[in-house]
Amino acid sequence: MREPRRVRGRPRSEKSRDAILEATFVVLRERGYDGLSIERVAAAALAGKATIYRWWPSKAELAVDAFFHATKDELVVPDTGSAAQDFRQQIMALAALLRDGRGAVLAAMLGGARTDPLLARALGERWLAPRRAWGTRRMLAAVAAGDCHEGIDPQAALAVLYGPLYTPLLFGRPVPSVHQVRAVLAIAMSGIFRPSARSGRVAETQKRER
Repeated sequence: MREPRRVRGRPRSEKSRDAILEATFVVLRERGYDGLSIERVAAAALAGKATIYRWWPSKAELAVDAFFHATKDELVVPDTGSAAQDFRQQIMALAALLRDGRGAVLAAMLGGARTDPLLARALGERWLAPRRAWGTRRMLAAVAAGDCHEGIDPQAALAVLYGPLYTPLLFGRPVPSVHQVRAVLAIAMSGIFRPSARSGRVAETQKRER
Protein backbone atom coordinates (compact mmCIF):
# COMPACT_ATOMS: atom_id res chain seq x y z
CA MET A 1 0.00 0.00 0.00
CA ARG A 2 1.40 3.34 -1.04
CA GLU A 3 1.91 6.02 1.59
CA PRO A 4 0.10 9.32 0.97
CA ARG A 5 2.26 11.87 -0.78
CA ARG A 6 3.58 14.54 1.57
CA VAL A 7 3.13 18.12 0.50
CA ARG A 8 6.05 20.39 1.28
CA GLY A 9 5.65 23.83 2.78
CA ARG A 10 3.43 25.22 5.45
CA PRO A 11 0.17 23.46 6.33
CA ARG A 12 -2.84 24.76 4.41
CA SER A 13 -4.50 26.04 7.60
CA GLU A 14 -1.42 28.10 8.45
CA LYS A 15 -1.30 29.63 4.98
CA SER A 16 -5.00 30.45 5.18
CA ARG A 17 -4.59 32.00 8.61
CA ASP A 18 -1.69 34.18 7.41
CA ALA A 19 -3.69 35.27 4.36
CA ILE A 20 -6.63 36.26 6.56
CA LEU A 21 -4.46 38.25 8.97
CA GLU A 22 -2.65 40.01 6.13
CA ALA A 23 -5.96 40.86 4.44
CA THR A 24 -7.33 42.17 7.73
CA PHE A 25 -4.33 44.44 8.15
CA VAL A 26 -4.82 45.88 4.66
CA VAL A 27 -8.52 46.53 5.27
CA LEU A 28 -7.72 48.21 8.59
CA ARG A 29 -5.09 50.41 6.99
CA GLU A 30 -7.32 51.42 4.08
CA ARG A 31 -10.75 51.65 5.74
CA GLY A 32 -10.13 51.95 9.47
CA TYR A 33 -11.74 49.87 12.18
CA ASP A 34 -15.27 51.04 11.33
CA GLY A 35 -14.75 49.82 7.77
CA LEU A 36 -13.48 46.41 8.84
CA SER A 37 -15.92 43.56 8.25
CA ILE A 38 -15.64 39.80 8.06
CA GLU A 39 -17.16 39.94 4.57
CA ARG A 40 -14.44 42.28 3.28
CA VAL A 41 -11.68 40.21 4.85
CA ALA A 42 -13.11 36.96 3.47
CA ALA A 43 -13.24 38.42 -0.03
CA ALA A 44 -9.71 39.82 0.15
CA ALA A 45 -8.23 36.63 1.61
CA LEU A 46 -10.27 34.28 -0.62
CA ALA A 47 -11.47 32.55 2.53
CA GLY A 48 -14.85 31.51 3.83
CA LYS A 49 -16.60 33.57 6.50
CA ALA A 50 -17.18 30.39 8.50
CA THR A 51 -13.43 29.78 8.62
CA ILE A 52 -12.77 33.28 9.94
CA TYR A 53 -15.49 33.03 12.58
CA ARG A 54 -14.14 29.67 13.68
CA TRP A 55 -10.74 31.18 14.47
CA TRP A 56 -11.86 34.67 15.53
CA PRO A 57 -15.23 35.01 17.28
CA SER A 58 -15.22 38.81 16.85
CA LYS A 59 -13.73 41.38 14.52
CA ALA A 60 -12.02 42.95 17.56
CA GLU A 61 -9.95 39.81 18.17
CA LEU A 62 -9.25 39.53 14.46
CA ALA A 63 -8.05 43.15 14.28
CA VAL A 64 -5.70 42.79 17.26
CA ASP A 65 -4.28 39.52 15.95
CA ALA A 66 -3.69 41.14 12.54
CA PHE A 67 -1.76 44.00 14.14
CA PHE A 68 0.43 41.66 16.17
CA HIS A 69 0.98 39.45 13.12
CA ALA A 70 2.39 42.50 11.32
CA THR A 71 4.61 43.57 14.22
CA LYS A 72 5.67 40.28 15.84
CA ASP A 73 9.31 40.54 14.75
CA GLU A 74 9.77 44.08 16.10
CA LEU A 75 7.87 44.22 19.38
CA VAL A 76 10.82 43.30 21.56
CA VAL A 77 12.21 45.01 24.64
CA PRO A 78 15.97 45.65 24.95
CA ASP A 79 18.13 44.64 27.89
CA THR A 80 21.32 46.68 27.77
CA GLY A 81 21.89 46.83 31.51
CA SER A 82 21.02 50.55 31.53
CA ALA A 83 17.41 51.62 32.12
CA ALA A 84 17.94 54.90 30.26
CA GLN A 85 19.31 53.10 27.21
CA ASP A 86 16.60 50.42 27.37
CA PHE A 87 13.87 53.06 27.27
CA ARG A 88 15.65 55.04 24.59
CA GLN A 89 16.07 52.06 22.27
CA GLN A 90 12.55 50.79 22.86
CA ILE A 91 10.96 54.19 22.25
CA MET A 92 12.99 54.83 19.08
CA ALA A 93 12.05 51.39 17.73
CA LEU A 94 8.39 51.92 18.59
CA ALA A 95 8.42 55.32 16.91
CA ALA A 96 9.86 53.81 13.72
CA LEU A 97 7.18 51.12 13.75
CA LEU A 98 4.37 53.62 14.27
CA ARG A 99 5.56 55.92 11.48
CA ASP A 100 4.64 53.36 8.81
CA GLY A 101 1.28 51.74 8.03
CA ARG A 102 1.21 49.98 11.36
CA GLY A 103 0.83 53.28 13.13
CA ALA A 104 -2.26 54.03 11.04
CA VAL A 105 -3.69 50.63 11.95
CA LEU A 106 -3.05 51.14 15.66
CA ALA A 107 -4.60 54.61 15.46
CA ALA A 108 -7.67 53.10 13.78
CA MET A 109 -8.00 50.52 16.55
CA LEU A 110 -7.52 53.10 19.31
CA GLY A 111 -10.32 55.08 17.76
CA GLY A 112 -12.51 51.99 17.45
CA ALA A 113 -11.87 51.07 21.08
CA ARG A 114 -13.86 54.13 22.17
CA THR A 115 -17.09 52.47 21.04
CA ASP A 116 -16.19 48.77 20.96
CA PRO A 117 -15.70 47.28 24.47
CA LEU A 118 -14.31 44.01 23.06
CA LEU A 119 -11.62 45.88 21.15
CA ALA A 120 -10.84 48.09 24.14
CA ARG A 121 -10.36 45.02 26.32
CA ALA A 122 -8.26 43.17 23.73
CA LEU A 123 -6.00 46.20 23.19
CA GLY A 124 -5.72 46.75 26.91
CA GLU A 125 -4.79 43.15 27.66
CA ARG A 126 -2.46 42.50 24.74
CA TRP A 127 -0.92 45.87 23.87
CA LEU A 128 -1.12 48.30 26.77
CA ALA A 129 -0.87 46.06 29.85
CA PRO A 130 2.33 44.15 28.87
CA ARG A 131 4.12 47.37 27.88
CA ARG A 132 2.97 49.19 30.98
CA ALA A 133 4.08 46.26 33.13
CA TRP A 134 7.54 46.17 31.52
CA GLY A 135 7.93 49.94 31.76
CA THR A 136 6.86 49.99 35.40
CA ARG A 137 9.23 47.17 36.35
CA ARG A 138 12.13 48.80 34.51
CA MET A 139 11.48 52.24 35.96
CA LEU A 140 11.08 50.90 39.52
CA ALA A 141 14.39 49.06 39.13
CA ALA A 142 16.02 52.29 37.95
CA VAL A 143 14.64 54.15 40.95
CA ALA A 144 15.85 51.42 43.32
CA ALA A 145 19.30 51.53 41.72
CA GLY A 146 19.56 55.28 42.23
CA ASP A 147 19.58 55.98 38.48
CA CYS A 148 16.69 58.47 38.68
CA HIS A 149 16.50 61.90 40.23
CA GLU A 150 15.17 61.86 43.75
CA GLY A 151 11.39 61.94 44.07
CA ILE A 152 10.65 60.73 40.52
CA ASP A 153 7.18 59.17 40.19
CA PRO A 154 7.53 56.07 37.92
CA GLN A 155 4.10 56.38 36.27
CA ALA A 156 4.55 60.10 35.61
CA ALA A 157 7.98 59.38 34.12
CA LEU A 158 6.49 56.76 31.77
CA ALA A 159 3.77 59.20 30.69
CA VAL A 160 6.42 61.78 29.83
CA LEU A 161 8.47 59.27 27.84
CA TYR A 162 5.65 57.65 25.84
CA GLY A 163 3.11 60.47 25.61
CA PRO A 164 4.76 62.10 22.57
CA LEU A 165 4.26 58.86 20.60
CA TYR A 166 0.69 58.02 21.53
CA THR A 167 -0.86 61.50 21.65
CA PRO A 168 -0.47 62.12 17.88
CA LEU A 169 -2.14 58.76 17.14
CA LEU A 170 -5.17 59.71 19.23
CA PHE A 171 -5.55 63.03 17.42
CA GLY A 172 -4.80 61.79 13.90
CA ARG A 173 -1.46 63.55 13.59
CA PRO A 174 1.81 62.08 12.27
CA VAL A 175 4.16 60.34 14.67
CA PRO A 176 7.20 62.57 15.34
CA SER A 177 10.28 62.17 13.16
CA VAL A 178 13.51 60.58 14.35
CA HIS A 179 14.96 64.05 15.03
CA GLN A 180 11.87 65.13 16.98
CA VAL A 181 11.78 61.96 19.08
CA ARG A 182 15.47 62.33 19.93
CA ALA A 183 14.94 65.96 20.92
CA VAL A 184 11.99 65.12 23.17
CA LEU A 185 13.83 62.18 24.71
CA ALA A 186 16.84 64.37 25.50
CA ILE A 187 14.62 66.72 27.50
CA ALA A 188 12.56 63.97 29.14
CA MET A 189 15.53 61.86 30.15
CA SER A 190 17.41 64.79 31.61
CA GLY A 191 14.48 65.28 33.95
CA ILE A 192 14.15 61.59 34.85
CA PHE A 193 17.62 60.02 34.92
CA ARG A 194 20.79 61.18 36.61
CA PRO A 195 23.65 62.13 34.24
CA SER A 196 25.64 59.01 35.18
CA ALA A 197 22.67 56.79 34.21
CA ARG A 198 22.24 58.54 30.86
CA SER A 199 25.88 58.21 29.83
CA GLY A 200 27.18 55.10 28.10
CA ARG A 201 26.58 53.81 24.61
CA VAL A 202 24.52 56.78 23.40
CA ALA A 203 26.59 57.44 20.28
CA GLU A 204 26.59 53.76 19.37
CA THR A 205 22.83 53.55 19.90
CA GLN A 206 22.18 56.60 17.73
CA LYS A 207 24.32 55.15 14.99
CA ARG A 208 22.16 51.98 14.92
CA GLU A 209 18.97 54.09 14.73
CA ARG A 210 19.99 55.95 11.57
